[in-house]
Amino acid sequence: MHAFESLMAKKSTRHLNKIHRKPLPILLAGEKYGIDLKTPYNKGILGRISYWLKLVQVALFSLCRTAAVKEQPIDVFVENGIFKVDELSSMTRLWQEGFFGKGVLSRSAPNWKERTMARLNLVGQDQDPDNNDDNDVGVVVVAAAAPSQQQDPAKEELTKARRNERAEFKKKRSELQQLQLKQRQGLIAEEELKQMKILDEFLVEFRKKDGSVVLLSQNSSSQETPGRMRVEDESIVTESSGDLIQLEFLQLQAVEAFFLKFALNQVRIVFEGSSLGAKDLLRHCCSLYSASPTIEADNKFLLNYVVYHYFRSKGWCVRSGIKFGSDYLLYKRGPPFQHAEYCVSVIQDNEVAGFDAVDWFQMSSQARVVGGVKKYFIHVYVEAPRQQEFDEIYLNADGEDDGLMIKKLLSRYKISEVIYRRWNPSRTRD
Repeated sequence: MHAFESLMAKKSTRHLNKIHRKPLPILLAGEKYGIDLKTPYNKGILGRISYWLKLVQVALFSLCRTAAVKEQPIDVFVENGIFKVDELSSMTRLWQEGFFGKGVLSRSAPNWKERTMARLNLVGQDQDPDNNDDNDVGVVVVAAAAPSQQQDPAKEELTKARRNERAEFKKKRSELQQLQLKQRQGLIAEEELKQMKILDEFLVEFRKKDGSVVLLSQNSSSQETPGRMRVEDESIVTESSGDLIQLEFLQLQAVEAFFLKFALNQVRIVFEGSSLGAKDLLRHCCSLYSASPTIEADNKFLLNYVVYHYFRSKGWCVRSGIKFGSDYLLYKRGPPFQHAEYCVSVIQDNEVAGFDAVDWFQMSSQARVVGGVKKYFIHVYVEAPRQQEFDEIYLNADGEDDGLMIKKLLSRYKISEVIYRRWNPSRTRD
């Protein structure tokens, strides 16, 4: 790697570390009482004494029940079986602190509004009232943003630019190879020799690039007047203030919503105008996977959540693995830092589900897909408790705290992990 690429990578990592400094959306003790606990521990004896005094201060505040910063739960609305967060700051917090959910109009991070504002040039947006009378065709006039106000490009834009550059590189390389073949055959013309030299210089310079990409302006190839909005974009911009209407929301998986409620207690689940407790939420999530009026011990949601909670408690960032045909993806830190290392498939114990629950043809297909993207395939076998044992805990919990009851319930599930690898005879010979 070139020195410049290494420097840019370090700068990007520092920027990401600052944004995603918290692995979970919880308020730490220092933040709760307004005490800075980020003092480096290795600043000599005075630094250590200062650090320990701050810890004692936090402990005293906690014991004396000193007024602390009140945590505001994040509202999660349940509509048609979908758990959605539509408040922008809450969406950002859940993504930056634990990578929960997915923006429905984005690849992963909920940045549709940011990308659309950049596309429509709405940064520092101000509608000119003097132009209202002349705006006969209904085109909203928007003030262009100053260069200093331009936002950093979103990851989607950078990815698109890199793909365009790679496509252009492959096209030029193919043309060069065809000309080289003609040269070896002695069929090349003088003009083609000049073109071959130009292509060769282009490819050499491209390989020397520092890894940066050039983002073309949205209006570079457009015939529209700069500063004017397309007619089809008018419906997402308010006429009075020229502000962009937020169309995107953050969609949570059922296991994510239950984890945020049961394990972290950082959200308020709103269903049909009322707030759901942990037990009611458990019943609702199980009903999404089964029409049975009673909760069964081997309900698919319970099996999925046990595995999700297990890996989250081990420090892994757990995301949906549907794009690779699995249940979960495991990241060491999160999607912006590196690719997922493992794909997880949740499998119920055969003694309960029966042998037919395992489709070996499907399992082989999944293994080929996972192997093709250079990931490890993990099978997690979940052994559910007997239904009688499950009912004794769930139905006889009158007066018991919901959290303690669910904790006792989940502790009855057992997990076994197996790494699945395809046997390749040519690589495993003696």
